[in-house]
Amino acid sequence: MASTSVSTLVIFIAAVSIAAAVSGVMVTTVGDIANSVDERGGDVAADLDTDIEIISDSSSDAVYDDTRDEVTVLVKNTGRRTLAAQSSVLEVLVDGRYVSPSSYNASVLGGDTWRTGDVARVVVNESLAADDHRVTVVVGSERETFRFQT
Repeated sequence: MASTSVSTLVIFIAAVSIAAAVSGVMVTTVGDIANSVDERGGDVAADLDTDIEIISDSSSDAVYDDTRDEVTVLVKNTGRRTLAAQSSVLEVLVDGRYVSPSSYNASVLGGDTWRTGDVARVVVNESLAADDHRVTVVVGSERETFRFQT
């Protein structure tokens, strides 16, 4: 009878030890998931606050200067977040090809900070043949495409 109690006690201690180990792993895992959700939530909130619109006129001769081989687009910050008009924040594609940051310049018209409602001028050094073209400007996860003809 004593041997039954001892074996039951050993099984009980083993079950409690395993439960403690599993609960420790679960607490750590749940904590990691909660931190990950918090970080991702901040990223999603920033993406929701970011919005741009290309306001250039596609029929205007000011979009492409064939003597300087430059494409110029005007990009308006329509989101709630202040942005930096710098190559570290902007990405530019011309006809689906990535443009190196050294091949374009972005500047805010009338200021240094790209606040809501402000317009940035993006000038891309790119030679284009007479055809239909598109320029895509990417800020964070926000992407706007502008189509024009040369």
